[in-house]
Amino acid sequence: MRDRTILLAATVATALAVGPATANAQKVLKFGSVDHPGTPIGEAVEGMKSVIEKETGGNVMVEPHYRGSICGEQKCGEQANQGLIALWRSSTNNFGNFDTSLAIFDLPYLFKDNDSATALSRGWLGQAQSEEAEKTSGHKVLSVFGTGGFRHFGNTKRPVHSPADLKGIKVRVTKSPVDFILFKA
Repeated sequence: MRDRTILLAATVATALAVGPATANAQKVLKFGSVDHPGTPIGEAVEGMKSVIEKETGGNVMVEPHYRGSICGEQKCGEQANQGLIALWRSSTNNFGNFDTSLAIFDLPYLFKDNDSATALSRGWLGQAQSEEAEKTSGHKVLSVFGTGGFRHFGNTKRPVHSPADLKGIKVRVTKSPVDFILFKA
């Protein structure tokens, strides 16, 4: 619920930044996401959609595309760069393809617990890194959820309790340089 409130507040700022539209003009902002409707992120997107439409008097509409129907996280960022979509959501890991400013949130085991991660990502660190990401990548970061430091290994071969248990298992990683270096090591 806290994540949704922060995302809604950020979207009001986005809606106002879009600026006033002419009386009869309507602008449609395509939103690309791999998330599903009905999940917390999906609900936040629907809330963002409502806030933007309300704050602009219906002159700006958000057209969400869920489940990777128009793009995956990396492709959504590329499409945003090309002006094909206006809004997209990405994990900090996959944002690493565009800029490393948010990579600190990908460091494994950095945070003691979810509350610590949330406090730092919503506080000074999240703000500073979001500002840096905007300067260096051109993407406006509305919010950072700092739970990237928690790592789980899933596979169909065997349980993983130590690095030795990964021997012989192929591991896919995100575009995050941190993930790549961690698994390579």
